[in-house]
Amino acid sequence: MNNKIVIHAWSLQKQGNEYYIPFTHWIYLKEIVKYYDEVILLSPVKKLKENQQAKGKSIACFEKVTVYALPFTNGGYISALKHFFHYKKAYKEIKDISTYYARYPVPFGWLQKVYGKNSRRIIHYVGDPIDAAKNNPNFSTLKKSVLITGFKLEDSLYNWACKGAEVFTNGHHIAERLSKSNIEATPLISSTLNESDFHFEENKSINPQDLKFIYLGYLRKAKGVETILRAFAIVQKKIPNAKFTIIGTGEFEANLKLICIEEQINNVSFLGHIDDRNQINQLLREHDIFLFGSLSEGSPRVILEAMANGLLVISTPVGSLPQTFVDEKNIIFARFNDEKDFSDKIISLVNNNNHYNFIRKNAFDKIKKYTIENFIKNIFNEA
Repeated sequence: MNNKIVIHAWSLQKQGNEYYIPFTHWIYLKEIVKYYDEVILLSPVKKLKENQQAKGKSIACFEKVTVYALPFTNGGYISALKHFFHYKKAYKEIKDISTYYARYPVPFGWLQKVYGKNSRRIIHYVGDPIDAAKNNPNFSTLKKSVLITGFKLEDSLYNWACKGAEVFTNGHHIAERLSKSNIEATPLISSTLNESDFHFEENKSINPQDLKFIYLGYLRKAKGVETILRAFAIVQKKIPNAKFTIIGTGEFEANLKLICIEEQINNVSFLGHIDDRNQINQLLREHDIFLFGSLSEGSPRVILEAMANGLLVISTPVGSLPQTFVDEKNIIFARFNDEKDFSDKIISLVNNNNHYNFIRKNAFDKIKKYTIENFIKNIFNEA
């Protein structure tokens, strides 16, 4: 039997006969194919019209990869419920699989337990929807209760599927939660870094007349972008020439732009989604401080990307960050939903170049081991 894996993890786009995947996932796939004779992507597929632009990178270069297409939905787990029997049919039809890999919380990844009893099974927790709902200050108590209750059955089925599987988590806090259900999981630090992503400028100085902040990620309420935007507004009152670059898109983008207009926050650039890794690296290297206000994460890759490019990071103590980095040594932590604390931490650095360089150098040295090669090897290389 060939060494054959089913990867139940990502959505794809299709234009003509060609499939496209987000660049970050393409990097993962490039590493994963090294370990298998055949790779089957069990993926919801969004079919594009001829006049639509595909996002991401084509997977046509991977000769070992085939796609089993599932119905595409925009609304996550709830909207996927009506397609449950498509997922069930897929698991039933795909035969002779040596390894199953499901990336929680993809819908119905626990089906591997039903159809992969004699195969190697991997369940990889990359997020925590229950934790995200609990910690979202913009959700009412009722909405939190409905979301959490609605997802608990799916979560419990994943817990059941973990029995007999190899379980990995993006971050220690998810592993700790699973341990309460007697599930032993290996915490990892998610990374897409390769050698070309590392760049460090020695003895960099913060210039108050040209202070540049940057954020990279989704523009959603739970990402805390409003908090860091308001923190920037406070800093700008003291440092009028300060600039803030925001890379990414999401449903909260219009709200953030409206805040800038209504509160006269200047020098904020919304660059939208950028898929080109070289362009992102160049933009990071042109800035001084990376701001991250997220409320719920596993192990946020963007933090590693910022550190690899020599930036100092000010972030909430979210996900695996407190177990991985030391406050005031290789990161600076600010309180959740607290723009004043963020702005105070920023101001304290402006006239302290020694501390600024101390933290970012420690961070750069710390993350050298967190490469995509090591990350994928930890999951897919059988002991």
